[in-house]
Amino acid sequence: MIRMVIPKHWKRYLVIPCAAFAAAALHPATGWAESPMKARAARATLTDAQMQQLFEARRRWELSSIDQQKELLAAKQRCLQSATTIDAFRLCKQEQRQGRRELFREARAAMSAERQRLGLPPRPERRGV
Repeated sequence: MIRMVIPKHWKRYLVIPCAAFAAAALHPATGWAESPMKARAARATLTDAQMQQLFEARRRWELSSIDQQKELLAAKQRCLQSATTIDAFRLCKQEQRQGRRELFREARAAMSAERQRLGLPPRPERRGV
């Protein structure tokens, strides 16, 4: 029989972190427990006409950005084909990531402008973007 070596008072080390995590996850002021519900409630308050206008604006932007997306992919292909080292490969990946992030920022700005035009509050900023 294999027996694991466990300190006698191992529970003592886990109680505080577990309690802190549970409290943070359930506390409404931190944003964890309430943010999904707020987002759902905000979407639910849009009228059908507003939802349709937002959809049409998003579709227009997506269609207009297809050429940019194609150019990003072509640049990625050229970069990867010419890469001869792992550093060059990583640089290609980094440039591709930056290009996609910039395209995402442009989409977010376009949709924020549309929301403002419709008199809607701006969407909250995403972490890490």
